[in-house]
Amino acid sequence: MSTLNSVKLYSRVALLRRQVLLQQLIRRVITGALAVAAFIVAAGLATYALFLASTVPLGELGATLAIAALYLVCAILLLAYTLREPRSPELQALEEMETAALDTVTADTQGMVQLVHAAGHRIENLGSNLTLGIGLLSALSRLLASRKSSLSQTK
Repeated sequence: MSTLNSVKLYSRVALLRRQVLLQQLIRRVITGALAVAAFIVAAGLATYALFLASTVPLGELGATLAIAALYLVCAILLLAYTLREPRSPELQALEEMETAALDTVTADTQGMVQLVHAAGHRIENLGSNLTLGIGLLSALSRLLASRKSSLSQTK
């Protein structure tokens, strides 16, 4: 699989996973908002009714403390539900696909990096050989020039 195809596959899988997560988040937010609105109305009415019913046996302070304890328990339960991570087979499959696609992109990219690295070494070797050749030609030319001058002086 080429690097470009790997990147396209990873992008598609990652985008699909993000879309599913966003859809779940939107559903949860809307449901949560409706639940909070209904809970506020019901809690207001229930609080008043409970206060009226418990004032006689507990007194006003006892009735208020009992209602506050009930709200505290409800708040803890709702908080525990809210902090729970959503899990579904679809999300898990998409997460595995995204990981596999990222591994493919990484492997393809490493192949390209190795290819570029090898090409860099070849260019470096070519430059070294070229420098060595020029130095050798320069030395030979000086040697021939000095030999020519020594032959012309002996004649």
